[in-house]
Amino acid sequence: MKLQFFQPKSWSQDSMLLAQEYGIHFPQAQAYLSEALVNDASFQPITSANNGIPSILTTFIDPQLIDILIAPLKAAEIYGEAKKGDWLHDDMKFVVVEPGGTTQAYGDFSNGGSTSINAEFPSRQQFLVQTLVHYGDREIGRAGLANIDLPARQRLAGATTLNIWQNNNYFFGQQFLQNYGALNDPNLPAAITPGSKKAGGNSWKNATALEIFDDIQTLYTQLTTQTKGVVNLDNAVSMNSPLKLVLSNISQAYFLRPNEYGISAMKYIKDAFPNLVHFSAPQLSTAAGELVQLFVESYGGVDTFTCAFSEKLRSHGVVRELSSYKEKLTQGAWGTILTRPVLVAQMLGV
Repeated sequence: MKLQFFQPKSWSQDSMLLAQEYGIHFPQAQAYLSEALVNDASFQPITSANNGIPSILTTFIDPQLIDILIAPLKAAEIYGEAKKGDWLHDDMKFVVVEPGGTTQAYGDFSNGGSTSINAEFPSRQQFLVQTLVHYGDREIGRAGLANIDLPARQRLAGATTLNIWQNNNYFFGQQFLQNYGALNDPNLPAAITPGSKKAGGNSWKNATALEIFDDIQTLYTQLTTQTKGVVNLDNAVSMNSPLKLVLSNISQAYFLRPNEYGISAMKYIKDAFPNLVHFSAPQLSTAAGELVQLFVESYGGVDTFTCAFSEKLRSHGVVRELSSYKEKLTQGAWGTILTRPVLVAQMLGV
C-alpha cells in the first residue's frame, strides 16, 4: 500500500522522506527537529517568551453608541417658534398701531374733538451662522471598524452645533444687533424682588412651600397691575388665563418641598392657577441670581413671545476633494420677538 503524505510547502524534501521512513504521518506538523537538536540540553526557543495573545483579541466592543448628554434646548418649547422670512433678508419690521383722540363738550355747531392713530415700525435684524462638516476617505473607513457611520455622525454633530447656537440666540439674542432674546429684550419689565423668608434672605433655598407660593402670587399681582385689567372679547387676564411660569432647574427643585401637611408649593400653585404650565431651563440661572418669568402665553390671537428663525438647516451641498469631503451648513435667527412686554412679569433672586 502506498502511503499518502501531505506536506506544507515549507517542508523540505529530506524532512518528508525521513518522516515516511520512520512511519510518521502527521500532516499538521510544520517542521521536524533533528535528533541532535532534540537531545541537546542547551536548546532554547528563539521567540520571545509569551503566555498570552494580543489583548485586542480578548476585547469586546459593545455595538451600542452612547451619546454624550447636552443641556436640553428648551427655548422653542417654552416660548413657541415660527419661521420669519428667509436667509436673504437682513431686517424685519413689525407694524404696531395705537389709537388716539380727544373729546370736547357737545354743541350743535361745534367741530371740536378728533381721533387719530399712530403707527410704529420696530425692527429686528437677522444673524446667520455656519459650520463646516468634513471627513476623509481613510477616516470613514477607520471609523467603520468601530461601527461608527462617520458622515452621518458628522452631519448630526453639525446640526446639533447650530441648534445649540439657535437656542442660545432665543434666550440672549445677538450682541450689537437689534436681535434680542427672551431674557434680555430691552423692553422687558424690570424684575421685582422676592419676599423676605423666615430663615433669612430672599431665596427659595430655605423657603417654605407657602413662602414660595407667596412669591408666585406676588409675581401674578405684578402682572395684573401692569395689564390694568385689559379685556378682549373673551375675558380679562385672570388666574384662569393660559399662563406660563419659567424658572431655572435649581428653582424648580424647590417646588417639590412639602410643608408639615405634605403639601408642596407646586400643589398650591396648581390649585390657584389651573391653566398655568411651568417650564425649566438652565439659562434662568443668571449671574445676578435665579430668575423667574410669568407671562400670558397669548392674548387676542397674538403670541406674547415668538422664537423666530429664518433657516433651520440649509446645506450648501457636499464638495468632493482629493480624498475627503466638505459640507457647509447654515442657520439663521431673529432672536425672540416680544410683542407685548406688559404681559410679562419677572422676579430675580429666588
